Formats: sequence, structure tokens, C-alpha cells
Amino acid sequence: MGVYQTDALVIRSREYGESDRLLTLFSREQGKLHAVAKGVRKPKSKQRAGAQLFTYADFLLYHGKTLDTISQASPKESFAFLWGDLEKSLAASAIAELLDIGTLQGQPYPELFSLTLAGLFLLEQFDPAIVQAAYTLRLLTYLGYRPKLSECAECGRPVKENRIFFSPEDGGVICGQCLGDNARLGRWLSAGSLAFMRQLISVDLAKLDRLRWNEGMKKEILTSLQFLSEQIFNQRLKSWSMGSRLANVGQNQSGKDGHVDERSNLDGTGED
Repeated sequence: MGVYQTDALVIRSREYGESDRLLTLFSREQGKLHAVAKGVRKPKSKQRAGAQLFTYADFLLYHGKTLDTISQASPKESFAFLWGDLEKSLAASAIAELLDIGTLQGQPYPELFSLTLAGLFLLEQFDPAIVQAAYTLRLLTYLGYRPKLSECAECGRPVKENRIFFSPEDGGVICGQCLGDNARLGRWLSAGSLAFMRQLISVDLAKLDRLRWNEGMKKEILTSLQFLSEQIFNQRLKSWSMGSRLANVGQNQSGKDGHVDERSNLDGTGED
């Protein structure tokens, strides 16, 4: 069985057996991989620190028949601040969950590794919701799912309405003329929210603290990005749903003007 070394982030951690944990790691060189950390649930385990969720560490692993096994973990950064702030920890969980469902095992994504590591560091200083939204838009852009936010996804004309329909099925915003009276799966956004989303994609991440949004924009943007991501990856985002409930940022259950399909309403569940 071959031994290999990689630096990686722990993006998921589950109980495995009596005293082990099954970790999902995200590595710069290897991409996403699963490995067993044996005995880390024991109080005196030397690998306990390296198996904590969100930890960035150097891992020494060996290939197994079904699962790789971690033989050594040397933490570089634990992001301890996340555990003392519920809002920050929920944003970190949302980032990790989206990265997990959006990537394939064993395929390198070096840009996403750098983006994720930067995002976790930024959570300490910046509004965690803004970091979460910016991260999501950039991950989707990298994976080829960047939504059209300036021109109508159907006709290509600039959208100028004050309230604009955002449709994951069409890949972006739909102008009033193309929308007509047709019922679609989507969300309504204000022109201000769309402009803010464009800024989130283009601004230097180190300058995110210069951006300002209000609660209405925050609600529209986060619920729309959750909805978009769930439609793209065909999977519910449990961490996003939990954050939405705790922060009370869900959209009106009745939708708007009859266009919103409530199949998107979420009833988030806990961690596995």
C-alpha cells in the first residue's frame, strides 16, 4: 500500500466505527478525498487536533483497499475563532458543504482550494454572510455555472426593471418581456441586489469589507444563491437551511406574483 503526503482542509467529519472518524479532505494536489482517522475520538489521540472540521493540515496517508487511512496529521491552521461565533461557523459550514457537493473525488481544483482557504481566513474579519455569498458566486463561476446578472438570459438585452426575475433553469435573470405570464422556477431580486452580486464576483476578496448591503439585499441574495446552487447540483444544502432558519432570512412562503415555484422551500436537516 502506497504512502503519500498532502496538505488539505477537513471539509467534513463523521463518526466511523467505535473510535474513528471518516474525514472528507480537500487537497490542493489531490482534490477531494476520503480517509479514516483511526482512534481520534479517544481523548488521548495524538491526531485529534488534525481531524477537527475546518482544520488545515499536512496529512500523511496510505492507500487502503476501500478507504485511505491517515497515519499522521500536522495542523497548520485550526480556525479556532469559528467555534466561538455561530454566524461564522455556519458560514464556514455552508462553504464546506457547497465545495463538497460541487466537486468530484480525486480531481484537482487548485483554484478552489486557494479560494476556500482564503474564504475561511476572511471569515475572521469580514461579514460572514458577504464572504459566503462571494465564495458561492466565485465557485459557481469557476465550475462554469456563472449566472447572467446584467443581460436577460433569453434575449440578451440589458435588464432595467426595478424587480427582476432570477431563474436557475435559464441561467440568470429574465427581463419582463421574456418572462411574460409564464410560471417559472426562480426568485425575484431587486436591481440593487443584482448590482451587489456583480460586485461580489468582481471585487478583490481582500476588499470585501468595503461593500455594504442591507437586510433586504442579504435576504434576497443568500436565498437566491442557495436556490441556484441546489438546482444546479440537485441537492439540498443542509448548512444553508440551518443558517437561514437561525438568521430568519427565508423568503416569503407565498412567493411573488405567482412565479415562484415553492418546490424550493427548504426544511433543512442536521449534519450526518
